[in-house]
Amino acid sequence: MIGLVACEDEDADRISNSPQRLPDITTVSPASGPVRSTVTLTGANFSENPEDISVTFDGGDPAEVIASTETTITVEVPDFTTSGIVNLVVGTSFAIGGPTFTIELPEIESYSLSTAEPGTSVIITGTNFSEIPTDNVVSFNGELADVSASTSTSITTTVPTQALTGPITVTVAGNDPVTGSVFTVTRPEVTVASIDPTMGTPGIEVTIAGTGFSEILTNNTVSFQGREADSSIEGEVIAATTTSITVRVPVGAVTGTVSITVFGSASVAGPEFTVTSTTLLIPLTSDDDDVEEIMILQAGSDDAVGDMDLSSSDLEFGEMSSGQGLVKIGLRFNEVNIPQGADVQEASIQFKCDDTGSDPVQVIIFGENSANASPYEESNRELSGRPLTTANVIWDIPPWVNEGDRTDAQKTVDLSSIIQEIVNRDDWESGNSINIIIEPSGVSLSATSTSGGREAENYSSSRADDGAELSITFN
Repeated sequence: MIGLVACEDEDADRISNSPQRLPDITTVSPASGPVRSTVTLTGANFSENPEDISVTFDGGDPAEVIASTETTITVEVPDFTTSGIVNLVVGTSFAIGGPTFTIELPEIESYSLSTAEPGTSVIITGTNFSEIPTDNVVSFNGELADVSASTSTSITTTVPTQALTGPITVTVAGNDPVTGSVFTVTRPEVTVASIDPTMGTPGIEVTIAGTGFSEILTNNTVSFQGREADSSIEGEVIAATTTSITVRVPVGAVTGTVSITVFGSASVAGPEFTVTSTTLLIPLTSDDDDVEEIMILQAGSDDAVGDMDLSSSDLEFGEMSSGQGLVKIGLRFNEVNIPQGADVQEASIQFKCDDTGSDPVQVIIFGENSANASPYEESNRELSGRPLTTANVIWDIPPWVNEGDRTDAQKTVDLSSIIQEIVNRDDWESGNSINIIIEPSGVSLSATSTSGGREAENYSSSRADDGAELSITFN
């Protein structure tokens, strides 16, 4: 006989397969409102613990849950919310497809003033503004304005200093901006009474007296007559009040009427400003700043073509340098204080006669095409290796009749085209160095004698006044 016995564990729990209760939203009250308004959700299967609840509007950022029960949830509509379905998560349950909530954007209805000067207080009337002033962003035609007070129906603001006529825009709590009607910005009439001084060189500061100017430097434009007809050049405004503007005369300005424009309005013609020229005298300053390089070797010389001489006792033009040959000459002038782009009117180099000569002599003069010529070195062909300016001039040197003369006969022809090319470079800076290169040309290329040409004194620290001197006149 086989017996089967079964027993029951009295401590075992009875298994329950009751279904999970999902949350459900039946109403959203109110169904519309601005951001940061309070909204109550009514339904079932919520939680009394706000931390278990997440509410979003149209899939945006979670709202702040203020209070909750099993059947109600109170939240604040977050910034940047858009209209759409209200979504709810309770614990791990998810309810979607609840009622929709419509965001009420602010509306601009009117202004306390429709026309005013900068600095004037204006009240904007409308709806759905924030009672927190900093939540309301107001701009006048794109210029941000200060907001000093606000309610849900009004904003008190000030016309910005740089505002121009155009619509007023209000943005509340980061939501889409709303635009009102055009606001007209008025300004005092711009007048010009005087300019002081009335003449000077480019780079000096002048003060213009008048009315209607702006204390913001960039709102004032002061234009001087340019070199070309009907052209103008803006000066740098360095100080301004409502009744005066201090401006630096720009490089390239010429004598003519000064005009002032404030806030982009029509230009007002002021008095005439006379641009005067500046003349710089730039002597050589170092024993190594006047050099020679052998261009054509003298018969029987132990030197070589391209040899550099940084200590020659004189400078030969159109004749053989004794024991060397026909040479080209380099002159380096330092601290040339001319602004970039200045208008070079005249330029020349003055030499002093070291020995007389009356044979025909011709040289061609270039500049080194460099924004800042480097010092000369002893290396072979060091002078020939430097890039030359496109501009060049021919100097047919007249006879030098008296040793020690420092007259027009020892002064080059006009070199302004060479200097102009150098200071027009984008990388030129005032105070840089300029290198002038002089080569024999024409009849001087066939010179065979060590006399009959022209010999100029070189620079020596013991007799600095004997050296070459560069003169430049510019404005």
